[in-house]
Amino acid sequence: MSRKIGAIAARLGATVRTLRFYEEQGLVNPRRTPGGTRLYSAEDEARFAALLAFSRLGFSLKALAGLAGIRADSTTGEEASTRVRAQLEAMLTELKEQARAIARQQADLKQALDWVRRCQGCTKPPVRTVCAGCERARGWETSETLRIVWDEASHDESAIP
Repeated sequence: MSRKIGAIAARLGATVRTLRFYEEQGLVNPRRTPGGTRLYSAEDEARFAALLAFSRLGFSLKALAGLAGIRADSTTGEEASTRVRAQLEAMLTELKEQARAIARQQADLKQALDWVRRCQGCTKPPVRTVCAGCERARGWETSETLRIVWDEASHDESAIP
C-alpha cells in the first residue's frame, strides 16, 4: 500500500519539505510510477520516522547519511559490521552525554522551582534591590535557570549589587 507524503508528514509531526529534503539527500528512495509519482511504502515511512527521531536528538543529516551509506560503501559484511558498530557506539556515547546534560538541567529546574515557590505570596516588587535582603531569596545564584530569570530584562545597572 502506498502512502502520500502529506499524510506521512502529518503522522510524523514533520513538514512535507523536510521529508522531501531527506529524499533529496538520498536518505529515502521511494518507488515511482511510470508517470513519476512517488509511492511511499510502510518501510519508507518507518525510515522517515527513524531519521526524524535522530535528527530531533541533534544528529546531523551528514552523520545520518554517513551511517546510511556504510553498507553500500563496504566490500564485506565484516567491514560493514565494524564500521556500523563504531558509528552506533559513537552515537550511543553522544546520547549518554545528552542524557547527563538533561539530568543536570532537570535538577537545576527543580531547584529553581523550589526557590520560586518560596516567593509565592510575596507582595514586594520582584527586583534584585528588594529581594537581596530577603531571607527567601538566599541561594538563588546557585541555579543556572534563575540567572536567566533574575532581573536581566530590566537592564537596570543600579540594581546589580
